[in-house]
Amino acid sequence: MSNNKSFSHQPSYSTRPTLRVDLAQIRANYDALKNKVGAAKIGASVKADAYGLGAVPVAKALYGAGCRIFFVATAGEGKLLRDGVGPNAAIYILNGPAPRDKGVLLGAKLKPVINSMEQARFWGEVAESVNEPPYTAIHIDTGMNRLGLSHEDAVELGRDKRLWKALNPEWVMSHLACASDAAHPMNKTQLQKFRKAAAQLPLTPLSLANTAGIYLGKPYHFQMVRPGIGLYGGVATNKPGQEVSTPVATLLAPILQVRWVKAGETLGYNATFTAPRDMRIAIVGAGYADGIPVNESNRGTAILHDEEVPIVGRVSMDLTMIDATNANLAVEVGGVVIFRGKHLEAEAKSAGTINYELLVRMGQRCRRDYWKPKKTDEGKKPGKPMERFTN
Repeated sequence: MSNNKSFSHQPSYSTRPTLRVDLAQIRANYDALKNKVGAAKIGASVKADAYGLGAVPVAKALYGAGCRIFFVATAGEGKLLRDGVGPNAAIYILNGPAPRDKGVLLGAKLKPVINSMEQARFWGEVAESVNEPPYTAIHIDTGMNRLGLSHEDAVELGRDKRLWKALNPEWVMSHLACASDAAHPMNKTQLQKFRKAAAQLPLTPLSLANTAGIYLGKPYHFQMVRPGIGLYGGVATNKPGQEVSTPVATLLAPILQVRWVKAGETLGYNATFTAPRDMRIAIVGAGYADGIPVNESNRGTAILHDEEVPIVGRVSMDLTMIDATNANLAVEVGGVVIFRGKHLEAEAKSAGTINYELLVRMGQRCRRDYWKPKKTDEGKKPGKPMERFTN
């Protein structure tokens, strides 16, 4: 007599969460933003691994849409991007040059953004010591008080013809602090300071606007804009109705267990939630290591079968508990609960943070699921049949 036990059939699933990125929609967002800025070039911000979505596949999608200018924060990011997109893209390093990065900057033909006179003098010496040094960009601080040359620095650099020639800048740029609010007086103040400082330098193409700055209108566009969050479908201004981007990233968390808890029982670490009634709880395989903030504990929501369901108990490193008591459709092991996507802004508000942070904090252990149009569908709107690429 056989001792083999039969097991009920379970659907095929993984305990690993999936980050689904719609590359077709990224290209559509790029095109929509480009239509708003006319002749101005677009320099895509793909720093922090393209806001957590994968710098190389995102940059390749943007390259296919016609983008040839990319901005990252560090030389290491730039080297990875160069290896991914090839020799024809211009890759700028926003944090600027540093002695330990010299070999990477030169070897990968990365273009440093000069943020101080110290960086200017250092890179000027490097440039004069090598054949065909990469071009640079000059960053002027106009009110952020982060990186950037002061107005006095700009005057000094403009007078130092040898240093200017050694740096060989392609762009003069600054960064807006309050562009999300079109009525904020700092926008016009920064615009005036930028024009005044740029006038101290040899005639060079200018760049000021981030995604939010695009919506301030043509005076802010100059010769190049540098969108980031708008490429990924995040809201950039306090008037979302004017924006042309659509979210591109969805986090899919597998249901690992479904259990009933009785009224009065507690859930999770520190017993922060006590069941007010008998409840059906879905435990899903994603936690704060995958970008679900602890601040969402007992206050955030997720999406199950297109229904909004509460997060209950404390979000832990690998797991989150969902109240599925009132879900109208089946709640089964192997199903998925959805975070981000079109609910990105609501999640950010619930967690007391910003959409940027929710995107970049989705952990590297997520399986990446990239979608782009089939070759026969190139040029068609998103929503047509898709090809899937995973890693």
